[in-house]
Amino acid sequence: MGEAWRLRHFYHTIVNARDIDESVRFYEMLGFVIVSDRRDAIWPDGSGASFALVPNPKGRGVLMILPSDPEGPMLDLIEWQVPKADFPEPAPTRIPRVLAFRAENVRAAHLALKAKGVRFTTDEPTSIPEAGITGCIVAYDPNGNLIEMIELEPGLRHSKIKEAFTPPKP
Repeated sequence: MGEAWRLRHFYHTIVNARDIDESVRFYEMLGFVIVSDRRDAIWPDGSGASFALVPNPKGRGVLMILPSDPEGPMLDLIEWQVPKADFPEPAPTRIPRVLAFRAENVRAAHLALKAKGVRFTTDEPTSIPEAGITGCIVAYDPNGNLIEMIELEPGLRHSKIKEAFTPPKP
């Protein structure tokens, strides 16, 4: 007999924000819309118990979705007031948080976002045709996270990195 529980779907991911308003503007520029604005909400005492945080964290938050995926996962942007979140400086020995999104026409996205002042990790989109990656751009969000926008060949669920780059067995 199977377990009496299961995960249903990916619900949301928390993105720590240095400045909630700046972060909301950035993600709106990417196409997200607000579904619940909690910037002025009063957090109840004990709300951090599940996360093993200080007993009474306080923050300003906004839940956002992509209109093209209304039932998909949400971004939960939170500017922590108590305790303050850490935002370590990028370093060659530190892997940053990466949020990856499937995208259409990353080359146009790169040009449009670059014109709006968005910083990218490369001057031009990259691609790995043999793996089915037709375009990839990676931007910095205002909080130091990397935002990957990847375009795959039609019909692919994920890239063919393994198939393209695994040496044949002898």
